[in-house]
Parts: sequence; structure tokens; C-alpha cells
Amino acid sequence: MGKIEIDPDEHVVAAIRLVFAKFTALVSARQVFLWLPSVDLKMPVVLRNIDVYKLIWKAPAHHSVMQILHNPLYAGAYAFGRRAQRTRIVDGRARKVSGVDKPREEWNVLLRDNHRGYISWQDYEDNQKLLLETAHMKKKSRT
Repeated sequence: MGKIEIDPDEHVVAAIRLVFAKFTALVSARQVFLWLPSVDLKMPVVLRNIDVYKLIWKAPAHHSVMQILHNPLYAGAYAFGRRAQRTRIVDGRARKVSGVDKPREEWNVLLRDNHRGYISWQDYEDNQKLLLETAHMKKKSRT
């Protein structure tokens, strides 16, 4: 108990590995997201209620695909402090915004090769470069 492992459910493992395989083939997170429902594939979602965890299968959501592709956990790494909370002033009042991604060099902890992953660390690094490039392409096309 307390260690990170690949999910024992083979259907969960297959679904997650398929997201990575399709990203390698399609080189676009958005295309992966659009492809999943075209083959009627549901994605595993864990519902948490304090100590109770329940696995359900849902239609894929774009943010779920992005979370899988960006999370170093799937590459066998333990990471802590990847996100920060920021405070903004809106209409003269402080508003806290959480879940703001921090640059990797500002993460509190990154332990590579901490556990068996779904993909290698090199595949994770390659994916991050592709995701960044496609994000920049979107920004350039909007201007």
C-alpha cells in the first residue's frame, strides 16, 4: 500500500496506452480527443469521495486527454508542486485561481524512474515538445 503502480485493470491500461499510441500516430492531442469518440471508446474516470474510489467509464473529455499526456506520473515519475495558486484583483476584490501550471524547474519534487510507467521518460519528453509546438502553432494562427 502507498506505492504507485500501473492499474491492475487491463481495460484501464489499454485505454491509457491507446491515448499515447494515438498521440504518437496523430501528433495532436485534439485529434486524439476527436478520434476516441469516433471509435466509441470510453475513458476511465476515478470518482473520489474521501476514502472511497469508484471507477466509471465516460465519453472522453479534452481536458482528460490533455491530463494524461501532460502528467509525468504516466512516465514513471513522481511529481509534486506542478501547479500553483495565483491571486488576481477583479473589480477591486482578490480572486484566487488555482491549478496554474508551473515551469518544471519550479516544481517542488520530480523523481524520475520512481515506478513503472505506461511510457518511457524519453517518450514523455518527446510528447511535451510536440504538445508545446502544437500549442505555439495555435497561438500563431490566432493572430
